[in-house]
Amino acid sequence: MLSLPANLGDLPGVWFMSMESVVIVRVGGEIGIKSRPVRRDYEQRLLRHIKGRLREKGVPFSEIWRIAGRIYIRTGDAETASRLASRVFGVSSASPGRIVSSSLDEIVEAAVSIAKGFSPGSFAVRCRRVGSHPYTSQEAAARVGEAILGMRSDLRVDLGCPSSELSVEIRDGSAILYTDAIRGPDGFPLGTQDPLVGVVDDTFDSLAASWCLMKRGSRLVAAVAVPEGILTSGIARNLAALSEWSAGAPFRAVVFPCEAQTPPILRLLLASSYCRANGFAATVSGMPVPSLELLSWLYSKISPPVLLPLIALDRGMISYLAGLMGIGLGSAVRYQPSIDFGEPPPSSVVEAKFQKAFEVSVREDGSILPL
Repeated sequence: MLSLPANLGDLPGVWFMSMESVVIVRVGGEIGIKSRPVRRDYEQRLLRHIKGRLREKGVPFSEIWRIAGRIYIRTGDAETASRLASRVFGVSSASPGRIVSSSLDEIVEAAVSIAKGFSPGSFAVRCRRVGSHPYTSQEAAARVGEAILGMRSDLRVDLGCPSSELSVEIRDGSAILYTDAIRGPDGFPLGTQDPLVGVVDDTFDSLAASWCLMKRGSRLVAAVAVPEGILTSGIARNLAALSEWSAGAPFRAVVFPCEAQTPPILRLLLASSYCRANGFAATVSGMPVPSLELLSWLYSKISPPVLLPLIALDRGMISYLAGLMGIGLGSAVRYQPSIDFGEPPPSSVVEAKFQKAFEVSVREDGSILPL
């Protein structure tokens, strides 16, 4: 294996043979505004999470390294690697591409080959460049565009709203060409913030609330209250979805055997009890709070605090979050805005159910393993 390069231009010439596949992973914007030591730590964590995810899924790669807000992956399966990397917290986007040398002739040759797959219509070439080269970014884009037009009479240039787009990133001695950017969740890598406990049931809201705090960098233990301790298909599905985003680490859940109709306030109190007993920073819930009086009660009576990340989000933002998670809202189970929290049960009831709790590990395929 080649040693990790200080920059793309340090790679030996064999790197550029046959337009090898590479993935550009863009680090989330919030990481970029951190101090240099914190940013370095976050990017190193992110690199480890991506590497672990690729290994977990059996996607081969020969190199993975980071440079200036980017992580690069040399792999024979750039499409799959891009999709997996885009589902890691801290990633802004990922693009499967081809790498060649920074020779303008090689860039043009690679661009023409890629443009053969464009649908008839309009296209644009976007070029970014770092380092010293005998051409400007504008000259490189113009040369590539002219070559594509000379090869495809059914294409025209449209820099405003093209139907196809080719991007060229040139850094020192190399260039990467790509046509797609798979959106990632942004946020921070898991493990950079305090761990939390999330109340999870069969609703999308409970899933989204826990996901939002994981996106902020907190590892999470799901708290579920189910009849006889048996997980329903809806709850198992939500736990599996969260497991997919756990960056290769086992996803944990604590199960509280309860009655079939457990009121929301009891589910919240059980999660809070587990949170407090195990030293977690806070409990997370996606349940709507129907009144300011109840909100005040939650904050005054429950400790550690309850976090309600969905409380101020409108329909558009909820749909956006669902899109990032790859979930269709049309068939999703949702909380009713006028949810009845129920009366707070006696502490003896909470304690009795808490004593019956047990922990499990959940895989993204939905399988449940005892801990």
